[in-house]
Amino acid sequence: MSFSINASHHGRPDGQVTMLNDRPRQAMRNVFAFLVLGLILAAGAAQAAPEAGGAPLDLNRATADQLETLPGIGAVKAAAILEARATRGGFESMEELEEVRGIGPALVAKLRPLVVLGSKKAKGGKTAHK
Repeated sequence: MSFSINASHHGRPDGQVTMLNDRPRQAMRNVFAFLVLGLILAAGAAQAAPEAGGAPLDLNRATADQLETLPGIGAVKAAAILEARATRGGFESMEELEEVRGIGPALVAKLRPLVVLGSKKAKGGKTAHK
């Protein structure tokens, strides 16, 4: 029983087997692949992060655009949050957020570290003047 290697499959016209010569090239491909993967993951994490500075978002003051920066909140849920906030005069607890259509306990748990509940008096984005 004998085995033969067809050197023409390795792309070398002189017939030398290049299997050992391909190792550095393959290693560079692996490094490049991991670099690209890392950049993709970093970009995804940056998109999922709350607004600049990582400051929590005040649910009683946030605009629809600001709410849409939160994970799991799109235009429809942002509008529902604003409607519920206007109806009740603001949120006093995170549990009240679960009463908004389309928002359940799992989403509230995901949002809990990203949001705060400021004063209900500031619900319309207005500030009180003395």
